[in-house]
Amino acid sequence: MSTNIKHLPVLVDEVISYLKPKNNKIYFDGTFGQGGYSSQILKFNSKVIAVDRDFLSKKYANELAVKYPENFFFKVEKFSNIQTILKEFKIEKINGLTLDLGLSSTQIDSSTRGFSFNLDGPLDMRMNNQNNEITAQKIINEFSEKQLSEIFYYYGEEKNSRKIAKSIVLERRKKEIKTTLELSSLIKKINVYSHKNPSTRVFQALRIFVNDELNELEIFLKTCLSFLNKNSRIIIVAFHSLEDRIVKNFFKKNINYLKIITKKPITPSHQEIKKNPRSRSAKMRVAEII
Repeated sequence: MSTNIKHLPVLVDEVISYLKPKNNKIYFDGTFGQGGYSSQILKFNSKVIAVDRDFLSKKYANELAVKYPENFFFKVEKFSNIQTILKEFKIEKINGLTLDLGLSSTQIDSSTRGFSFNLDGPLDMRMNNQNNEITAQKIINEFSEKQLSEIFYYYGEEKNSRKIAKSIVLERRKKEIKTTLELSSLIKKINVYSHKNPSTRVFQALRIFVNDELNELEIFLKTCLSFLNKNSRIIIVAFHSLEDRIVKNFFKKNINYLKIITKKPITPSHQEIKKNPRSRSAKMRVAEII
């Protein structure tokens, strides 16, 4: 499997301009990917503690570690475990943090990962595919019709969730559904009027459920405040309404500790969307520790 797929970081200039990295200050990059944000922060002679759930990120992290041996530290880990991570690196406080909650091109464009409905591959969808967590294939073939419908509706906001769940259960009685294209062809028969690719919402729902993404985000937000210095900034880029809503509500609920910097989310420019169409749904929110 190739790991040479180039990922374009989303809203990178905006992230850096709002983060305002400073000499010798410490920043946390919770979704390292290929290091789009980390590499820019390091240019300011800042220190970066970076993590990613995906083992493939280690390759890109090693490259940065060679370039910035004194300033860059990396671990394969969930960002929700920020407390353990900072303790391991003997860091008590940080001066800002970034999260890009989207998938990287390394993940989407690899057929073996199962994230794409355009590439034929196994129904995996684990961010960390070296662990024993549940796969999308197990969910599709073993969960009840009601459970499937609820996952598609709640995590994908899919209006045809019941019809799709019923169709999946009927199909798997004949044979196990093993690949991304088998699943997406089933969905296409039902979502004939979808303005996006008909599989978008179902694949989103499965990915969120497999990786427990909403819960991960909520745990992280509740935990991170105690590690941020005064005037530190929290910068989060979300790609769908469920995550964006969690971030927005968290900022509002913690108004005693946070100053909301972005009254409305920052979105990519037309030029960025033209260069990187996958950035079109990105929404960046920023808050500052009072």
